[in-house]
Amino acid sequence: MDHATHPAKHTDTAPPDKTTTHTWGAFLKRARRSRGMSQRALARELGVSQARIAQIENGASTPQIDTMAAYITALGGELTLRADFHDHTTHTTWPEQHPTES
Repeated sequence: MDHATHPAKHTDTAPPDKTTTHTWGAFLKRARRSRGMSQRALARELGVSQARIAQIENGASTPQIDTMAAYITALGGELTLRADFHDHTTHTTWPEQHPTES
């Protein structure tokens, strides 16, 4: 996959650019809206301000992985983080963390 089709793909040496952050925010916003949840209700569930949810969704802020996992889990989804080191791969899935290696 290339950067255009996979919003999380970026190099280890550079932080995600504004386009990546905005793409994730738009994805999360669509997911929240499709489930009929308001920013305020999601914020209450996550224990953050409604303004924080707005920042994430409009691309003004890149959430930490735990915040991203909580956001996705609150909407009934699951987040999987995969690290590929060419000689082995490990991944973790939230809400239940099950690290695996191959």
